[in-house]
Amino acid sequence: MTVIENLSGYELDDLTGLAVRENNSKRKNLIVNNYQAKHVPAVPSETLRLFDRLASQINLSETDGRVMVIGFAETATAIAAAISAHIGDCVFLHTSRENIPPEYRVADFSEEHSHASEQFLFSKSGDDIFRGVKHIIFAEDELTTGKTILNLINVLKDKTDEDCRFSAASIINGMSEQNLNVFSERNIDVYRLVRLVNSIEDMNRELDIRPLPDHGENRVCKSVRESIIHGKADPRLGCGCGEYENAVGSLIMSFMNKFSAELSDCMSIDVIGTEECMYPAVRLAEALENKGHNVRSHSTTRSPIVPSASADYPLNERYRLHSFYNGRRTTYLYNIFPCDMTILVTDSENIGQSAHNDIINIVKSEKLIILNWRK
Repeated sequence: MTVIENLSGYELDDLTGLAVRENNSKRKNLIVNNYQAKHVPAVPSETLRLFDRLASQINLSETDGRVMVIGFAETATAIAAAISAHIGDCVFLHTSRENIPPEYRVADFSEEHSHASEQFLFSKSGDDIFRGVKHIIFAEDELTTGKTILNLINVLKDKTDEDCRFSAASIINGMSEQNLNVFSERNIDVYRLVRLVNSIEDMNRELDIRPLPDHGENRVCKSVRESIIHGKADPRLGCGCGEYENAVGSLIMSFMNKFSAELSDCMSIDVIGTEECMYPAVRLAEALENKGHNVRSHSTTRSPIVPSASADYPLNERYRLHSFYNGRRTTYLYNIFPCDMTILVTDSENIGQSAHNDIINIVKSEKLIILNWRK
């Protein structure tokens, strides 16, 4: 990958690695971000610092009206939440592939290269959520062609004011000059931390790797605590940034109050989010880091990526587990962090027994806390 510009604060080889998608003929590879707290366990303060650098690039000086931030599920949900927090006064929502009642659906579109190409946007207030919005910022981890954003803009054009401005913000941008020109011609601003030379070539080249089989159970967990904490704000249906930040803050405070004794003798902690529920896990991990713990955060994902022992390959362990949202769905967890305590943060309204058993069997800690954030 050839770098044109890098404002991330990290060398590209430190920030990213190229990995092989499993059984995806549309796009063979993907860029794995080592600091995004998705596939690779990351130090939460470094993750949020990276997101804030991206948010700082966005120009709102010409915006006169409401701002909306839309993240793309599942990988960019935390990025969008962090951008919303940086802006401070905006509407925050993200796309979702979860089973949400169809009466809340306001848009459906395609993410053509994905293993799960259908994407949906929901709102508890219907199309009214777009009323008065003058600037919509789409948040992504990486843009290769920009087609997904254009697909969504085409759907939203009939729902937004004529003078609504659109922007795209991503950590990595590898769009070709031709694709960038399409955005420019449509007056869509593009913000990024890292600019690569036409990365679509990297996404489809053959990588010489030694694949590994899925990792088996670790079976070291001896203590499991479970807790339901109410007060969830759900960006799948749209919410104010302040509402969401306050809800996440309350979740963290409730956790600290409830589990202070258990935390006292745990130096290292792994905080795991589930699929679209990434940001609360990263924020809780940051709060624990601020208290002096050695913390990493990452999340389960629907994305099947080939693990490998090859040098410089980003993912060398893969665990299969049932989804916390749909027991019939397979999800994955990569590169588990060995630690004293694991905390799993999920906003599932109904955790299945299979997912419950899976996480107990694969964590690399004797203590596990399952934190269920509900309405």
